[in-house]
Amino acid sequence: MILAVWGKSLAYVCFLTLLLRGVTGKYNKNTRKSLPAMPKLITQHGYPAETHTVATDDGYILTMHRIPYSPLSNSTDTARPVVFLQHGLISSSVDWVIMGPGNGLGYLLADAGYDVWMGNARGNMYSTRHNKLSAMLPTFWSFSWHEMGVYDLPAEIDYILTNTTQKSLRYVGHSMGTTMFYVLMSKKPEYNAKISRMIALAPVAFLRNTKSPFASITKLVPSGVLFDMVSNWPFFPNKKFSNGLLEAFCKRGTITQKMCTNTLFQIGGFNSNQLNQTMLPTILHYFPAGSSMKAWRHYGQLISSGSFREYDYGFANIFKYGNLYPPDYNFAVIITFVSLIVGPNDWLASPEDASLLHRKLPNSEYHEIALPEFNHFDFLWAIDVKTLVNDKVLSLLEVDQDY
Repeated sequence: MILAVWGKSLAYVCFLTLLLRGVTGKYNKNTRKSLPAMPKLITQHGYPAETHTVATDDGYILTMHRIPYSPLSNSTDTARPVVFLQHGLISSSVDWVIMGPGNGLGYLLADAGYDVWMGNARGNMYSTRHNKLSAMLPTFWSFSWHEMGVYDLPAEIDYILTNTTQKSLRYVGHSMGTTMFYVLMSKKPEYNAKISRMIALAPVAFLRNTKSPFASITKLVPSGVLFDMVSNWPFFPNKKFSNGLLEAFCKRGTITQKMCTNTLFQIGGFNSNQLNQTMLPTILHYFPAGSSMKAWRHYGQLISSGSFREYDYGFANIFKYGNLYPPDYNFAVIITFVSLIVGPNDWLASPEDASLLHRKLPNSEYHEIALPEFNHFDFLWAIDVKTLVNDKVLSLLEVDQDY
């Protein structure tokens, strides 16, 4: 009981400290060790890697990373089915390769013969450019995952299909990466024809049963146009000070590592047996990778309302939507087949909320990880992520082969 209270308190302290330092703090270039950036993170293992940029209709310039084939497969075969991977909140394309060949989903998909593309949503460390706005301006950060779904995903998907001459692709998302998908398909249902199958890891749409203090604290954040005008700034940006502090704080053998792991558990759920503590400092070199405060606040609105709906601007909803309340996203038009994969101990994307989502989606199936302690971050970093998650993803994709 004491440990739980301490962990929750520490989560709040870390959140406030790192957020403020991430936005305003100066940092020393020598505060953290040098680790390879994408795509060198991939090529160091002998896999080919590419970097692509695409501009959205509203001017954001996004970076995508690609593993076109595996050294274990025939590199001359160009007719490869495409899989698109989309990360969650304050994450990046690194999520899919950080655990290395044989474990990371990006590598496993390439080994299985897929052409693997990894997106980076606006506002993370690989997508902080705009064709007119500077990332130093509050207007740059005036977006949530709604805009990521409406603008980012169509730009990336269309670019991929054009450059691979494919008619459709498969989509795998984690957390916010699943939220973006539901937004896209609800607002632009014509993309049902461009995504042949979707696999949702830790699916997030409804947040009625979240246990995470990290998520629940958003209920205390005011909504409305006036607050939005003064609070558009980065959310957990990847900076050498803050990420370097996390690396040192969470290094194996330090007296602070247990506090560090407890903080992560307070966010996503407890599962100490699956946390790779040796890898944790490396993970925290790249995570958090940044997003916007508005994206985080939008999730808080879902907790308060109990609905999956568009951003709440307060009284300005009358001018924005023609109604006092924002409209719900329409699940009825999402006809792409969706496989929901859920963690039994996920404090952010709870089984109860995932079950409700399953009932709302007209064409879906529900799978629960066969480990009672499995949490939100285990989908990416678990010691047994290959056998518990990624092998399942590969088997589900094999059902939908059209090559």
